[in-house]
Formats: sequence, structure tokens, C-alpha cells
Amino acid sequence: VLKSDYRLRDAAAAAGMASPPAVCDVQTAFVKLTLEQEASFFEDMAALNVRPPDAVTRVTDYVPEIVSYIETIARNGYCYEANGSVYFDTAAFTSSEGKVYGKLVDASALADKELLAEGEGALSASSAEADKRHPSDFALWKASKPGEPAWPSPWGEGRPGWHIECSAMMSDLLGGEVDINAGGIDLKFPHHDNELAQSEAYYGHHQWVNYFFHAGHLHIKGLKMSKSLKNFITIRQALQEHSARQIRLMFLMQPWDRPMNFSDQTVGAAKSKEAQFKNFFGTVKALIRSKWLDEEVGWRSREEDRALYDQIADCQSKCHHGFCDNFNTPQVVDALSSLVTYCNNYLSRPPPAAPAVYLVQKAAVYITQILKVVGVAEGADDIGFPVSSAGSEAEVEGPLDALTEFRDAVRSIARKKGPVEEILGACDAVADKVQASAPAAARLSDQVAKVLADFAGAIRAAAAGGHGAVLTACDHVRDDALTAIGVRLEDATREGQSSTWKLDDPETLMKEVAARRAEAEERAKQAKAKAAAKLQQEVDKLTAGSADPFETLKPDLQLEGGALSQADVEAWVGMQPPPKAKGKPTPEWLEASRAATEKQAPFLKKLADSSEGKLTEKAISKRLDSVLKKKEALDKQCEEYASKGGAAYLAKKKEELAAMLG
Repeated sequence: VLKSDYRLRDAAAAAGMASPPAVCDVQTAFVKLTLEQEASFFEDMAALNVRPPDAVTRVTDYVPEIVSYIETIARNGYCYEANGSVYFDTAAFTSSEGKVYGKLVDASALADKELLAEGEGALSASSAEADKRHPSDFALWKASKPGEPAWPSPWGEGRPGWHIECSAMMSDLLGGEVDINAGGIDLKFPHHDNELAQSEAYYGHHQWVNYFFHAGHLHIKGLKMSKSLKNFITIRQALQEHSARQIRLMFLMQPWDRPMNFSDQTVGAAKSKEAQFKNFFGTVKALIRSKWLDEEVGWRSREEDRALYDQIADCQSKCHHGFCDNFNTPQVVDALSSLVTYCNNYLSRPPPAAPAVYLVQKAAVYITQILKVVGVAEGADDIGFPVSSAGSEAEVEGPLDALTEFRDAVRSIARKKGPVEEILGACDAVADKVQASAPAAARLSDQVAKVLADFAGAIRAAAAGGHGAVLTACDHVRDDALTAIGVRLEDATREGQSSTWKLDDPETLMKEVAARRAEAEERAKQAKAKAAAKLQQEVDKLTAGSADPFETLKPDLQLEGGALSQADVEAWVGMQPPPKAKGKPTPEWLEASRAATEKQAPFLKKLADSSEGKLTEKAISKRLDSVLKKKEALDKQCEEYASKGGAAYLAKKKEELAAMLG
């Protein structure tokens, strides 16, 4: 039991606690906790496909070396002891020839009290202020408080300061000159500057580290990740929603030395990029598997083939310069993506254009190599990402080719509404392949062979149900049976072409199928809602057409000084001038319009007088014109209602609407 444990009990008793806490082996608990966190960290790194380091150092294993390191700094005159703690003397350091404190920041940072306090840590800042000679001084050794881990030293029981541990451990492994030191941008000052100062004070030279790499902060949906903002996410939580490959791609698509954003948009962009690469690799593998060597080879499309060769060379150049330009990984990913797009366009040319297969393979191999360099691709395959299905492409090529050929044949017959006998003939033709396709030792091959056998039986049964049933069976084997065993089947886009199969992760495929079905259901739901709204409008229109126009117009006939009658409206109809023709008004129309106005004047005056001055002739005329316009529309609805069958037709449409909404 350490002295700190007794101090903890004594402090508890002094505070008046009735039952001081039991003696706790703080040291054991501390080491146990750090080992648990260390194991968790390495598990996370392995899950992200981060390679292990050459050496692992623990501060708890280096305490004697750290004490010796501090003693050397003390002998060189760059630190002082105060109340059992030891502080680095920045004033003594900067007064020495060639020594500079704060190399990585401008002068304003040296006076930033918040940053300086951050350098001491929350547990030490308050006690350190009283002991330090200068605000920028920092702890090399801290006297331990009750309940804190402690180790013996010439200055009493204590623990290493935050910064000194890095210098001591790095010096042990790398010596007096370090090429590269890296960390987050928040470590730039004071941590890395303090590392430099204490290490240069130890060695007596002026430059311990040659280069620093400082990574940008991680932002969650635009805000810096922090527990105080409650936007904190762990690696394990992220891996529950996204794959390690997608997370790595997301970071590669952003500059490493600037703030990086983790959001739906950035992850979505990474997933799209992953899908682009994955689909391209599958296309190239299918092309290589084809019988292209049976045809004429070489660069037959000379201009297009040479242009593809130049695109590959251009991509290689951009990737090289991107890596050399401050590890500009966004440029590298963009270059690879652009090459994929170019290759896809090259491969999609209509016949008789034929691809230079080895040239496309060269592009796929190079893209895979670069993705391996950045940890996005792994495994021994020359092309593409490894898949979690239990078999290689060579093992399943026979049965999958047989299944694809059979499905293409029966699907083509069904789409053309060909004879059922041809469909049954295709089932007979594939029977032998069902038995002979798969090697017995290949588990995935056995699964594909079983899917082929089941599919042949399903097609034979579906043939009796017609072409639609056959097409449904073709969709089922693509979206369900093959997906479940990790096979992606892509239908041909042109008549006469073959469908393409690709191996993929079963879980990924099933999620894609589920997403497509959900989208299709949503589209169908929206289409149904749109059709229902359109039918509702027709029912409303027919319902309005079934009523007496004047019953519908009753609210419009109400005026402040009384009400207009049906006779008033009909009289107003008779007083309207004939429709005006296009162009300049004719003398006949002008005369008819004048006559109509002469008839309207006494009529409007009579109605105005009957309102006892509450309505003007102008207001009544405006209301009558409005009613007349609505009546014309209602008359048309009544005509349409009658022409479509009246009450019987309306009842039918109401039934259709009820069925659609139900």
C-alpha cells in the first residue's frame, strides 16, 4: 500500500467523514485502467486497418528513465524544485545562447493564459501557479495528491509531468534527433513546444525535431467534437454504422491538416466513392473472365485506346504529385475516381467497339495498388477489395456463368413473350450443368450450384403461370437468392449482352436490395397518393356537376342589402354583349356593347335602390360578373357530369377512390 493511500484516509478523516474509505491500491487500479484503455485503443486501430507501431511505450514503464532525464535537465541549469514538484525554467532556457522557447507559434500564444493552463492539465493548474516563477514555466515532475498514483524520486513521491514523458520515451528509441513528430493541432502549443524545450535542454543542442505534422480537429456536423457539446462519437460507435473502409475514405477525401468534418454528407460521399470503385473492380473482373482472347486483340480502337493509356499515365502523375504535395489525399482520390469514370465511359461504347482488356486491367491494378497504400484496400488480390463471401471467383466461375447464361436465356424469352416450350427447353439444357458445375470442396460454389438448381426448378414451375411469373422468378434469384450468398448480378443494359456477376459482401448486398425496395415502395406510395388526389379532384368536380348551379351559387348571391335571385342572374346573362373577336373591335360589336350597357344601367339602379343605399351599382355589377363566371364553370361541370353517365358514373368513381384509399 502506498503512502498516498494513507494520506487519502487521513484527509477523509480530517474532513469529518464518519467512515473513511477503505484503503485502495491506487497504483494497481491506475495501471489496470490504463491497460484496459490501451487494449481498447489497439482493438479500434485494428478495426480501422491501422498498422501496429514498431514499438509500444508506457509511461509507467519509464518512470526511472524520466527521473534521470529530469536530473540531467537540472544539472544543465534549466529547472527548479518547489514543494516537491520540479518546473522547467523557461527564462533560464531563453537566456541561453541559441535557445528559443515557443518555436511553433507566434509571440501572442506565449501570453495566452488559457493555453498555458491547458499545458499543466486540469489537475495541476491551480497548485502550479503558486509554485512557478514564470507563467510559461511547466511541470517536469508533480508531487502527487492523495488518491493519485505516485512513484519515488529525489524530490519526493510524485508523477511525471505531461510533456516530459514524451521526450524521455522518444529519446530512448530515437535518440537526440527526430525527423518527424506528429499529433493533433491542439498539441502544437504548449505540448510540442515544451517537448522541444526540455529535450534541447537535455541534449544541449538547438533542434531536437526537424518536422512536425499537425492534424486538423475532428468536427461533427460542422462543430468541433467535444463532450460539452454532446456531439462526441467513439470509433466503435462509428463502426456500427459505417465500415472501416468508408471511414478511411471519408478522411482521405479531406485535407489531413485542416478541420475534418464527420457528417451525413461526408460519409455519404465516401460511401458513393467506395461503391464507384467496387463496381468498377467487379466490371473489370467480369471483363477479364470473358472470352475476349477468342476475338481479335490489340489496340483496335487506336485513338480511344491510346487516350485511355494517356489517362492512366495522367492519373499516375497526379497521384505521385498529390502524395508529394503535403500528402494531398483528396487530389489522389479525385484522380483515381476520374480514371474510373473515364474507364467506365470507355467500356460503355456501343458495338463494334471492343476494349483493350489488358489496358483496363492495368488501370484497375494501379487503382488497387494506391488504395492499398492508403489502407482502403487490403488482401493479396491484384484488383479490388476483398469480399467476405466464402470462396474465390475462380471457384465459382463455372456455376455462376451457367446460372447467368440460363437466366439471361429464359428472361429474354419471357420479355419477348416467346413460347413456353423454349423456356422449358432452357431448363432441360441447364440440368446437366446443375450437377457438374461446382467442385465439392468449394462451399460458395456448392451454394451457387444449389441456387442454380432451385432456380431451374422455379422457372419450370413459373412457366405454367406465364411470362410475368418467369420474370418475377428471375428478379427473385437476383435480389434474394444470390444476394444472400454474396453475389451481385447486374442485368445487361443492351439486347444481346450478357448479365454480369460480381462477388460482394452479403450484408452490403442485402442492405442495397432493402434500400432499393424501400425506394420503390416510397415511389409507389407517392404515385398512389398522386393518383388518389387526381381521382379525388374528379369526384369533387363530378359532385359539383351533379348539383343545381344555383344551389352552389347561393353564398355568392348574398349581398349586404339583400340577395340576388336566380331571375336577376338570368336577366344579367341576357344583357351581356356578344364575345369580342380578336383584333380591332368592329362597328357591329361596338353597337351591341353600347346597347347592352343601356340595358344594364336601369337594371343595376333598380337593384341598388332596393339595397337602401348599402350597395353601389358598380359593386352589384362586379358581383354579378363574378357569379356569371362561376355559373359558366358550373354549367360545364354539369354538362360533363351528364355526358359521362351522371349518377352511375359518379358512384363508380367514388368506389374506385374508396378502394384506393382503403
